[in-house]
Amino acid sequence: MVAAVTGLRRTAILAAAAALLVATAACGSESEPAAAPPGEAASVADSLPAADPEHNAADVDFLQLMIDHHQQGLALTGLADERTLREEVQLLAAAIDTTQRDEVTIMTSWLESWDQPTTLDHDSHPDHGHHAHHGGLPATGPEEIEALRTASDADFEQMFLVLLTGHQNSAVELAGIAADGVNPQTQDLAQRIEQSRADQVAHLLRLVGG
Repeated sequence: MVAAVTGLRRTAILAAAAALLVATAACGSESEPAAAPPGEAASVADSLPAADPEHNAADVDFLQLMIDHHQQGLALTGLADERTLREEVQLLAAAIDTTQRDEVTIMTSWLESWDQPTTLDHDSHPDHGHHAHHGGLPATGPEEIEALRTASDADFEQMFLVLLTGHQNSAVELAGIAADGVNPQTQDLAQRIEQSRADQVAHLLRLVGG
């Protein structure tokens, strides 16, 4: 009985998160949603086709960097799921979590179809850690994630919002790597990520201020 109630509550949260993220997108671009609605068939994973075989180093770099970046974001949203936050913050975190899991699935499948590694070689990208430093906002490295994990309930939400804002802003800049690629699906995904994360950053800044 408890499991059933928990499942129903999770479904309700995801449905509400979908509505919130669509509403957030409406404030930004009319051509693309901020992210795919979670918990529905029409997700990012379903809306993008398999990648064409044509690709170059920029396509591979973009996917590997973005997968690594998404994994950091999922560490953030996973921590948010363990805390009691404002409903709007909780719903947005749940929506971002679901969308980025979809995107990791897509990007991983594309790299595998090209016989390319799906994990980032940090020795080949020594400056990767600096991509998250924008506008004075902190990077989402292990130290920052651990600080968030151990933050008090009173401090957690504001820390989470600031970290997530910086994290999503870095995704906007990382999306630019795909501009040197040749794969059309990679470039389409990069454009979707760039627009949706820009919309999310604007929304998160309002939440930080609120």
